[in-house]
Amino acid sequence: MKPSLVVVSKGKSPYSTTLTALRSFTLPNLKGKNVLIKPNAARMASPGDGVTTHPLVVEATIDLLRERGAKEMVIGEGCIFGVDAQAAFEKTGLKGVSQKKGVKLIDLDQFEPEERIIPDGKLLKKIKVSSALNDFDWVISIPVMKTHMHTRVSLSIKNMKGLLWRREKAKLHQLRSNQRTDPGYKTLDLAISEMATVLKPDLAIIDGMVGMEGMGPAYGRSKEMGIIIVSDHALSADAIAARLMGFNPEIIPHLKLCSERGMGEIQPQKIWIKPKDYLKWETPFEPPPSTLSISYPDVVLYDEGSCSGCLSTLLVFLQEYHPQLNRYHLEDKNIHIGIGKHLKTCPEGIILVGNCTAGMKKRGIYVQGCPPVSSQIMKILSQKKRVLSSNPSWDI
Repeated sequence: MKPSLVVVSKGKSPYSTTLTALRSFTLPNLKGKNVLIKPNAARMASPGDGVTTHPLVVEATIDLLRERGAKEMVIGEGCIFGVDAQAAFEKTGLKGVSQKKGVKLIDLDQFEPEERIIPDGKLLKKIKVSSALNDFDWVISIPVMKTHMHTRVSLSIKNMKGLLWRREKAKLHQLRSNQRTDPGYKTLDLAISEMATVLKPDLAIIDGMVGMEGMGPAYGRSKEMGIIIVSDHALSADAIAARLMGFNPEIIPHLKLCSERGMGEIQPQKIWIKPKDYLKWETPFEPPPSTLSISYPDVVLYDEGSCSGCLSTLLVFLQEYHPQLNRYHLEDKNIHIGIGKHLKTCPEGIILVGNCTAGMKKRGIYVQGCPPVSSQIMKILSQKKRVLSSNPSWDI
């Protein structure tokens, strides 16, 4: 069997580097094809921050596709819960690309949901996706090269999670499994690998011009790479991206699971990579933290079924406001914080962060949001009438 081809391009300009990579890759004739361009634009972030896909990468993709005869192109994204899609499209620069190039830009969550069955799914039997997907013959995933606190990396396979309908995106973070199969894997890794069996991009264009390291996917540090990766084998593209980030793709759980399901090759020595000396551009990324409260010995975290949104928000909150939290120590002289959909046991006086903890709000101070921003958490805490005690009043 012919090995997967992955093209790596290095440059300073997002536009020209993307065009170089795409022109070095043999694409099919797209005449008469309806194409969905799926960037990572689910958050409020500016171009070049390493959070969302650079608009010039999308613009170059549109220009190249027009050269190849694509009938109709649409840019589509489904934002994380609580983010206004139109505001995000403006902030990320995608609205500008849409207007400049005359390409429709759609919020995938504004369409009706459609169920897709996952054959032989162990954790997922079906998923809800945007019914807009029925209008397209070809899907391009254009993620940002990022670390992720739950999946270690976030690349073209995981980027397809944005095609899930509304709260279905968060559902993948909150699943529990009673299965004894695939021991040692997080449910999120299992869910992504099963989702990928029915949501597979036809082309991956990984935006590594400016990536993100550390506390990805939203609160890490930007990382300049000047890299664009292209392949019609998304899993192999992700494997090479992970290698350029300094990670062994064979120990990235969702990549390994996808490979074991026969979805593609992740061993670099079995992938056809252009240029062969691509590792000269390797720039190791700082990995995501393995634990949240390690730097805060007085913080006790109760985490049952949280998503990366609440976890990353909570870390930012602690970084910004930890010195101001002395009055929220309980009798054991610790600050107790709870997150996650499955939270069941926690002490009175706990700080509960995020909508998923609403069922426990009588136990402590509840801060709603999905997720709330760090300043909102502090605002709610500062509105309490009294310092926490063994018999507090939780009324604001």
